[in-house]
Amino acid sequence: MPLKPAVRPLRPRSNPRTTPLPTAICILLLAVLLLAHQPLPGYAAPTGREWRPASGVHGAEHFVGQYRNNEGETAYCTDFERLSPAHAGAYDGGHHGGFIRSDGTRLTERENAGLSYLLHRWGGTSDNATAASVQLAVWALTSPGMAWGSSGMDRILQAEKLPAAVIQQAQVMTSAALTNAGPYEVHIDLAETGDGLYTAGVSVRGTDGNPVDGLTAEARVTGPFGLAGNSPDSWTTGEAVEQLTLERTGLGAGTLEVAIPRTPAAEVEWLIPSRTDAQRLLVAAVLDRRDASAALADLPAFQPVVATRTSAARTEAGSEVHDVLTVSSAEPTDGSEPIPWLVIPGSQEPVSVEVVSTLWGPLAAPPTLRDAVPHGTPQVGTVTTRVNGPGTYNTDALEVPTPGWYVWTETIPSESALPAEAAKYVRTWQSRFGITEETTFVPWRPSITTRLSAHEAFVGESVTDSVTVDGLGPEETFDGKEAARQIRLSMYGPLPERPVLQSAIPPGARLHSETMVPASNGHHVSKHFAPFTEPGCYTVVASFAGDSHTDPLTTPFGEQSETICVDSAPAPAASSPAAEPSEPQKVGNQGPAAGREQLAQTGVRTEVAAGAGLLLLGTGLACLQRRIRSSGRSPS
Repeated sequence: MPLKPAVRPLRPRSNPRTTPLPTAICILLLAVLLLAHQPLPGYAAPTGREWRPASGVHGAEHFVGQYRNNEGETAYCTDFERLSPAHAGAYDGGHHGGFIRSDGTRLTERENAGLSYLLHRWGGTSDNATAASVQLAVWALTSPGMAWGSSGMDRILQAEKLPAAVIQQAQVMTSAALTNAGPYEVHIDLAETGDGLYTAGVSVRGTDGNPVDGLTAEARVTGPFGLAGNSPDSWTTGEAVEQLTLERTGLGAGTLEVAIPRTPAAEVEWLIPSRTDAQRLLVAAVLDRRDASAALADLPAFQPVVATRTSAARTEAGSEVHDVLTVSSAEPTDGSEPIPWLVIPGSQEPVSVEVVSTLWGPLAAPPTLRDAVPHGTPQVGTVTTRVNGPGTYNTDALEVPTPGWYVWTETIPSESALPAEAAKYVRTWQSRFGITEETTFVPWRPSITTRLSAHEAFVGESVTDSVTVDGLGPEETFDGKEAARQIRLSMYGPLPERPVLQSAIPPGARLHSETMVPASNGHHVSKHFAPFTEPGCYTVVASFAGDSHTDPLTTPFGEQSETICVDSAPAPAASSPAAEPSEPQKVGNQGPAAGREQLAQTGVRTEVAAGAGLLLLGTGLACLQRRIRSSGRSPS
């Protein structure tokens, strides 16, 4: 820019102060006509602000640098071939848009964007050398014939003898401005690193896709997230990508918002002087706001599952069983990444849920595997276990009251989650019905009550056994073995004396005979045991072999109800007519069973008792008749 009116940038000019008044008026009218036809947008009324040289370098002939007005605004000259702002008179209120050179050529969008970047990045400097470099770069972009490497720029540089560093910096600025030309885009590369942490690579890129430096960026996080570590909430962009670390602080979704509040658009603001031979002034870049956001997804719902095992696969009626729970988070079936058990961000406490365990039974047959519990299945009860994450847990116990099959099922209702706001992150789960590891079997335990048909007898006689059976399962529970369908009655003897009750059959006990009754609940009468061939005592033991579904049973040895003592057969009575005993003889067996009320107690057959009675009656009548005859009296 010229330092005084006598200095001419490219061609000689007359001093405007020596111009005759009529000539000046003509020039002013011509300027008004030219401005009226100039196609510049946004024209405003002239303003009275005064512009004075500020930061910059004084060359040999021109001031190279910025101007500042009394309000502190800075500006740069655009038309090198014209007069300095000191000769401009008043400047209008301003224009904005794409810049048009003084020869009428329009800057390209990239040149406009580069010029805007140049003003925004370095235009407000207070450093003299930097301000001088900015002015050179502005002339290179806006003045006809002043591009770098042109003869016009070379002549100026030779004439002004500016420092080499100022020239070199101006060239770098011009190249950087065109390289970093907008419009700009904010890029966010978001990645989850685990443990509730995210990384975000943030960069601002120009039209060529390269990172743009020198712009102020701001980051804001919404939702249950926050910047972690040394991550800044504002920074100046550079060629390197800015790395931010985000930390989840609670449940829910959020966003990372990055804004560049002031990015230079492909437009500038300039002022037009009241004189057409004075330079226009570039005031500032036109700024746009550029935003970008990245969604921070909510946590996915996880699927708790339970692998279960009953505490006893087989037990007795009346005992208690519980369920052993192995709790975990389900593995996906589609090959995707597993979703771990939810941990509350911030507290690092795992979500707790309730496992509701139901014991079904008794069942008459082993349960079959199916997705749902069959309608009408009897139920023992339900217990609830709160679990705090993966691990092994034991449920409360329930009693299995009667024989049969029992099976556990489990459910995990999502609404049982604690804290309550975690419920939507838990998927409800239901186990299948009839899992083998969840099944407990209580076998049937029969009871057998027996009583012999007699407890005393003579050799040659035989007895039967009366058997009452209870507690056997349905016939379909038998495993097919014939022995499982019968109760064996084993008679041991003869024994020298009445046996003592004992749980086991004593060694050496001789088996007399055996018979069978059906293995079914109810009352049964056996067939006759083999006839007794020797005197002595005999006892019967009932045994049931059992099978996989029914416990075996053997009654004790020596039960009184199952013991009988056998005497020798009674001797036949004498019938000689000469024999006249003075007293009636006692008829009966004089062996071990002598003196017993045999007819009432032993179960001897009625025909034997009748014969003995008739024999006694006949003997008594004969004796009475002989006594009458000897006395010569007839019976009265």
